[in-house]
Amino acid sequence: MIKLKNLELRLPSGFVLRIDSLEIGEGEMFAIIGPNGAGKTTLLNVLGLLQETGAGALEIAGRNALVPSDRTALRRSMSYLFSRPCLVNDTVYNNIILPLKFRGEKDDGRAAGMLETFRITGLRDCNANQLSQGERHRVSLARAFVTRPRLVLLDEPFSSLDARGKEAIIADLGRLTRAAGTTVVLVTQDREEALSLADVLGVMKGGRLLQRGGPQELFSRPASAEVADFMGVETVLSGEVSAKSDNLCSVSVAGGALEVVSACEAGEKVLVCVRPEAVSVSKAAGAGSMRNQFKGRITAAEPWRLEYRLSIDCGFSLLAAVTRRSLDELGLKPGDEVYASFKATAAHLIRR
Repeated sequence: MIKLKNLELRLPSGFVLRIDSLEIGEGEMFAIIGPNGAGKTTLLNVLGLLQETGAGALEIAGRNALVPSDRTALRRSMSYLFSRPCLVNDTVYNNIILPLKFRGEKDDGRAAGMLETFRITGLRDCNANQLSQGERHRVSLARAFVTRPRLVLLDEPFSSLDARGKEAIIADLGRLTRAAGTTVVLVTQDREEALSLADVLGVMKGGRLLQRGGPQELFSRPASAEVADFMGVETVLSGEVSAKSDNLCSVSVAGGALEVVSACEAGEKVLVCVRPEAVSVSKAAGAGSMRNQFKGRITAAEPWRLEYRLSIDCGFSLLAAVTRRSLDELGLKPGDEVYASFKATAAHLIRR
């Protein structure tokens, strides 16, 4: 659906967006994630033909999107949804059919289908500007999809919703796009939101696309410290591969040595990434068969998502995630001596 090459865009602010290559398949749900100021919305505006590019090539649906004569037709094949719902002072129904009117098309039952899909049929004749925030978002989504677009661009569409409202809308949106085979590009800072919807993720920072891949790839094999940090890898240790046997690397870090399955070679300087949920904690040595086990002391215990995060001093700092049940059953608290373990396959090495 989208092919972009050698894009370079310099904004008056001095910010530079530079994307060497990006492809998004038809029917794919692609999420662009990254911190504030990464260039996510700027890239989305380029894909939506709202921002001129300084250099590069852009194809959408096999057509050159940078040729002015093709732009109107391409824009008609897509919808763009902004972070805040922009509704006119009219009924919900009239808001939904507005893009059909712009195109000179009649409502052939599509509006009713969107009302039902987004569960707002009962609001059909209500004034759109008198709705709750969640209802306004649903109306905006119904309007975005009523034209049956091939491409939908979403810019932080759920940022103003509470967690419960967000989950419900994300579930409805996911069902609709997969059933219709719609290509969706979603911009968000919310990693969990992206993981709930996306088939493929792209992590951006400083105007560059750092890594593109499936959720599991980015979780388990981040290409850089920046990607690891954004994907929630909270233990990142500097080290050096001291020895290698087959694909098992011995890695020296300050305060200890680890064993990690990796393609890195002896002598390479690396970063060792370990996710909190990959670390097991016990009160006794030798529990389990994991290659990496370290005696340490809990320095902090704090709520983390639906679990608890333990900071453990093993000569180096290691973070572990445990359930509340495990925390209570083992009586884990700051000051306790524990054994922290993780598999050689659970860690990932990044070459420095």
